Amino acid sequence: MILLFNGAFNYSPNLHALRMITEQINPLLQKQKNFPYKILICGRDIPREVSEGNFPDISFAGFVDDISLFFKGADIFINPVTEGGGIKTKLVEALGYNMNAVSTDNGAIGIQKAWCCNKLMTCADNDWSGFVQQILKVSTIAADTPPVYYENFYWGFTAKKAAAFIESKS
Repeated sequence: MILLFNGAFNYSPNLHALRMITEQINPLLQKQKNFPYKILICGRDIPREVSEGNFPDISFAGFVDDISLFFKGADIFINPVTEGGGIKTKLVEALGYNMNAVSTDNGAIGIQKAWCCNKLMTCADNDWSGFVQQILKVSTIAADTPPVYYENFYWGFTAKKAAAFIESKS
């Protein structure tokens, strides 16, 4: 299984999430027998002490020109973000690429799980054991992202809704 996380690591919520991957999630995953995996980290400003550290089963790609290739090639998007507000577009994007995903509750703000057909598993912020259990669970899901998801997040549908609203007010 290829697990993916991406972000700009000069933003403290993403940096904190990266530290949770290296300090909490990866060690817990290493204890899982019969779950071969690699964690792939993409994004700018990964601190040198992290990118050059000894973290088994983690690869640091750094900034990539085309993140869509990584969304298409990975199996599970992990989003251990516990800070910051608003919708996390990286999770919206991952689900839009038909990826399975695991997120903290904070990281999934603004996304209705009912729109995701079991492709999005969540757990309480800072419950890293629960986060790993959700990774194991979602690794067995083979569903596609349903149309209702795209109706709520794809810009083409959103533009149509906005145009219809504007027309109704004319």
